[in-house]
Amino acid sequence: MNDLKHRVKAVIFDMDGTIVKTEHIWGKVVVDVLAECGISTLSDEQKSQLQSLSGVGMEYSCRFIKENFGLKQSPQELLDRKVALAHEYFDKHLEFIEGFESFHSRLQLVNIPTSIATNADKLSLNRISSKLQFERFFGKNMYCVADVNNIAKPDPALFLHAASQLGATPEECIVFEDSLVGFAAAKAAGMKCIGIKNTLNQSHLDKVHHAIQDYLEAEEAIKKVSQI
Repeated sequence: MNDLKHRVKAVIFDMDGTIVKTEHIWGKVVVDVLAECGISTLSDEQKSQLQSLSGVGMEYSCRFIKENFGLKQSPQELLDRKVALAHEYFDKHLEFIEGFESFHSRLQLVNIPTSIATNADKLSLNRISSKLQFERFFGKNMYCVADVNNIAKPDPALFLHAASQLGATPEECIVFEDSLVGFAAAKAAGMKCIGIKNTLNQSHLDKVHHAIQDYLEAEEAIKKVSQI
């Protein structure tokens, strides 16, 4: 691991589904919000539409849901309800993806700086950060869409902002991501990307430099990708 710091100047992590197991929570939140709005049965097409929202910004997803499901609630009302429900679920159960804590400690040992760059809103980032004590990993280097004028991935703004804050150029950074929009943002930023496999991204893993099941495989993956 020690030889990595000569090739990798910063490692940037997405949050939901990348370091924390939250994708199932957000999926449940959307279904619950729709049920509250009177839509309790979803067609296969609607389920597919919802799956396509994985990783996108909250504002976009709420506008999409309102328009495509014909809801009377405003996007802001939907967003507020999604966040409120999500925080209820966060308080009950949150956990890291396997191996993350150990892998991150090894990055710290060789003084490779890290950050979070997430499409989540500030309130959700703060809530999850407090629950899992993110500051012990990232210090103050935790960024969300509010830090880049709400410009969400797939725009590269978040990753470029994180790299700048860490004092690294894009080509010196490696990104860990799990969503298609995250993969696209990393590519647009000019950064190498390691994908975290899940049921929704299996057909998109050709868009990353390497893919892993969890962080037990991360050290070998980052060594390979840093040499590309």
